[in-house]
Amino acid sequence: MDRISELPKEILQRILYFLSQEDVVRTSLLSKSWRYIWCSRPNLVFSDKNVYFQGKKQEFLSVVDETLQRYCDRRLRLEDFHLCMSDRDSLSLLDKWIAELATMGVKDFCLHILRENSCRVIVDLPVVLEAESLKVLWLHYCDLGRNIPENITFVRLQLLHLKNALIVQEIFDKIISSCTLITTLWLKDCKGLKTIKLEKNLHKYLKHFTFVNNAIYRKDERNVEIDAPALEKVTIYGSKVRFHYRKLRNLNNLVERSRVLCIDAPNMECFDYTGLVVPYVSFAPTSGWSNIKLCITGHDVDGAPSWFHILSKFIHALRHSIICLKKFHCSPNNNNLHVLGQDDDVINVGNRHVVVDDLTLKIGRSSSFTYLLNGLFCICRPRYVTPHWFSQENWNKERKVKEARDFFCKIEKTIDSTGNHDIRQYLEGFTFEGFDEFLLDWQPLQVATLLESEFVEFRVRLQWSDQHCESSSKLLES
Repeated sequence: MDRISELPKEILQRILYFLSQEDVVRTSLLSKSWRYIWCSRPNLVFSDKNVYFQGKKQEFLSVVDETLQRYCDRRLRLEDFHLCMSDRDSLSLLDKWIAELATMGVKDFCLHILRENSCRVIVDLPVVLEAESLKVLWLHYCDLGRNIPENITFVRLQLLHLKNALIVQEIFDKIISSCTLITTLWLKDCKGLKTIKLEKNLHKYLKHFTFVNNAIYRKDERNVEIDAPALEKVTIYGSKVRFHYRKLRNLNNLVERSRVLCIDAPNMECFDYTGLVVPYVSFAPTSGWSNIKLCITGHDVDGAPSWFHILSKFIHALRHSIICLKKFHCSPNNNNLHVLGQDDDVINVGNRHVVVDDLTLKIGRSSSFTYLLNGLFCICRPRYVTPHWFSQENWNKERKVKEARDFFCKIEKTIDSTGNHDIRQYLEGFTFEGFDEFLLDWQPLQVATLLESEFVEFRVRLQWSDQHCESSSKLLES
């Protein structure tokens, strides 16, 4: 007999815990000692989309039902139960199964109701709200119902994951107020919510918060208030969401796609924003940052000097950080361009120019390229300008070289033709570079020899004098 088979049953079950349901069943063929071990492993995963159950609806239901009944009758330990099903006529069995899971003290419950014909499946789950033993709860495409118990006792719940769930505000408030040990809250496209309030006296262990509000619900006004001192990472995607942060001293990562922010997070390490507009963000004096990534995808820049004013204020508030700025898509049809000249230094609204470590321009056939670049040079000092083109995946080498050459020529023309004395005075020089995949380093190159080079990535290095800039030089040099 092999030495693994001689291990205690509890250890063998722990090994099976990390295998898929199909692989677990196969272990019954290894030897007599393995024949029935799989029948009592502490985690179960069932899906009617499994190849074996295709066209076997009744067999799937029977297997789930009989397996749970066997665990109950033998008082077997069951910690995790994951169920994925799409048959709406069988959802009535959920009440029975969830009740059995509650009696067995299941800690991790994942329910994924697959939609058919894009219709939301209505699943009333009052029983799951009474499962005190739950530590992890995942619910996808469910309606948490209206018949809620008087008391929701999620006293052990640490992770709550709701996706496409229909939940009324009263139920959510009851749930979230009962989760005093919660460390991870993940909400995606949960219709019915108006306010999400996380308080430090109730959610002092919360470390990860995710809120995703996709386009289908953009007309809903959402408000999120966070006061969770242990928070480390926040991911937010929503067009009309207001967030307030107070004393988030452990926060080290924020991915945000909203517009209005008030942040006091002295230990923040990363801020990643993607949105149509420049966000309005106020930073407390104690907020500490190191890596900032901004991706602006809208067209507000076209013919609107105020866009540069807003961006100038925003990046100036982050001037002690390493900033990477991406601007996607200059509108190709712009007949009202504002030409920047020497008097346009007012764009800085009294702020010194801020060093931007990398400026990436994702561009198409745009007549406003020169206008955009000239305006950005008025408010920041990019160390590198990197091109990123639309639909470049299918380009051959000749096309990439042609576009890279045009990109460099546009930058050269912008610099040579600018009427802004400030840019001429402080830009000391610029170099075209290509990335050497063999040396894993950027190398200077000549535009005339582009076709003979093996480079596939390009950028322009700009040398500015430090006389008129603000940056965190220690961060950039480290």
